Amino acid sequence: MRKMFVSAYECKPGMRIAEDIYNEYGAIIIAENMILDDYIIMRIQEMGFTRVKIYETSEEMVPVGKTELFKAQYNENVDNFKGILHDISEGKDIDSKRVNEATNSIILRINENRDIVNAVNEMRNSDEYLYSHSINVSLLSMLIGKWLKLDYKSIKSLVTSAYLHDIGMVKVPAEIVNKPTSLTAEEYDEVKMHCQYGFKTAETMQDMNDDILKGILMHHEREDGSGYPFGLNSKQIHDNAKIIAVADIYDAMTSKRVYRRRICHFDVIECIQRDYFRKLDQHIAGIFLNNIASYYIGEFVKLNTGAIGEIVHINQNNISKPIIRSNDVYIDLSKERSISIVELV
Repeated sequence: MRKMFVSAYECKPGMRIAEDIYNEYGAIIIAENMILDDYIIMRIQEMGFTRVKIYETSEEMVPVGKTELFKAQYNENVDNFKGILHDISEGKDIDSKRVNEATNSIILRINENRDIVNAVNEMRNSDEYLYSHSINVSLLSMLIGKWLKLDYKSIKSLVTSAYLHDIGMVKVPAEIVNKPTSLTAEEYDEVKMHCQYGFKTAETMQDMNDDILKGILMHHEREDGSGYPFGLNSKQIHDNAKIIAVADIYDAMTSKRVYRRRICHFDVIECIQRDYFRKLDQHIAGIFLNNIASYYIGEFVKLNTGAIGEIVHINQNNISKPIIRSNDVYIDLSKERSISIVELV
């Protein structure tokens, strides 16, 4: 598929963007494959872009089989993780080669940002939450590491830590993990032990360095000292744990659980900004939210009015309130406060 540059002032409605367009902060503001219309063209010109890359034809942009291959690899990683947890529950040693192969297969996808975001959104099963959650947190943590410009060695350590971050949950009684109602104080104390259970399990494995182990142990610590298991403050928390914490919260809140429905992604973004910014590393959380929101450009959503619309722009000053196009009407949710996104469709 051939690509070509055109002047921002030669753009015409119907043209298809051939690569993501970024703002000065590195966040995507117009996504690849977005179909231009008069409004988007005006925004490109207003933001000072002199040219954009487009596809010469309107043929399908995604190589045949690419998405299917990604999903097959995702499911393979889920099955692999099931096997690891089964071995732990049986008291067997964890095969570090198996973990290494899984994390390598995840890192190979580091440049497939959109497929990663789509997989995290679509490949969910509340009955197998623990397995898919661990893969999702690995993928999201990897993206954060990439956006933070970490080197390969650091990303490898981060992904391994994220992949194993919840292995201690296998030591928590299943009736607590799968309880559909609120936990008692005693049950919650047992759940909180999973960080230490996971640390103790992982430290028996080969090739587990301090960076990996601290990510597992500290991923529920919080910047303000309100986390567990030790109530550490910002300076005491390892960077891997800080990154995993952001990915963990985002995926947990956007997933359906046995005790609640999944929460709309933009409600989660707003919640993290409002309720978690003092608990999470603000730089890491900000990088993540600004970038992840951009990947919903072009997605269709259902509004609380019942209307269906397409996300066409992320408001950089209010990323949880994007601009929606519905029936050729543009709705700026940062201004239309009575209208909100109910779900992705």
